[in-house]
Amino acid sequence: MSIKDFQSRLDALDDVIKQAGLIVKKSLTASEMQTMVKGTNDFVTTTDREVETFICTWIRERFPQDGVLGEEYGTQEGSDGYVWVIDPVDGTVNFMNSFPLHCISIALQKDGSLVAGAVLNPVYDELFSAAEGQGAYLNGKRIRCTSLPLEQSVALVVPPHRRHESLERFWQNERRIYEMVSDTRSIGSAAMSICYVASGRASMYYEWYLHYYDYAAALLIAKEAGCRYRLKTEGDVTNVLVFSGIYESSLMENVEL
Repeated sequence: MSIKDFQSRLDALDDVIKQAGLIVKKSLTASEMQTMVKGTNDFVTTTDREVETFICTWIRERFPQDGVLGEEYGTQEGSDGYVWVIDPVDGTVNFMNSFPLHCISIALQKDGSLVAGAVLNPVYDELFSAAEGQGAYLNGKRIRCTSLPLEQSVALVVPPHRRHESLERFWQNERRIYEMVSDTRSIGSAAMSICYVASGRASMYYEWYLHYYDYAAALLIAKEAGCRYRLKTEGDVTNVLVFSGIYESSLMENVEL
């Protein structure tokens, strides 16, 4: 991997996600928003599609040989091993309801491995970012996962809101987590949740049935912040547990994926 080529993409990642954030900000003040139903408890807005179209067009104009994987428009094949993984609005239900925890998530892969990621909450102007081997950052300042005792910590735990048939089994695991920590939260965005673990705002994040674009960028950010993680993939969805490494033994004994 050419250092020059990689750096040009890092610079581009920072630029495009900030520009996409301006689109989301503008849409928050729009008088009307169109929302469509994709599936069970699964929605898409005109802003999701506008942001993904903007990012994909921007990337293809500058790096036409790169591939793209987006939530709304799927895969565009590339030829040089680079693939951009895009979730244009992670936390769409939050966005629809003016709940200020949603984000744009963009990861960069090279030959199948995550090498960079950025997650931007445009409401709070919080940009989480990381590049492989270079640490994780929030608005340019280094971040690390928490070292609080588990019983003093907050865990982010998200029930399977699109697969209610799995609720009972999930709740058994959530109860075991709840008994280990001070309290639990669900904030409605996978990428934001993982970044909150990366920055020490929460001790762990636990959710089932995620798609790759939901967590790709944030997972690299968490790894570079010193977090550990466990993934279980079945078909096109993945169960995810991200946590500060000091809790590994407790979680492995009590929480299933």
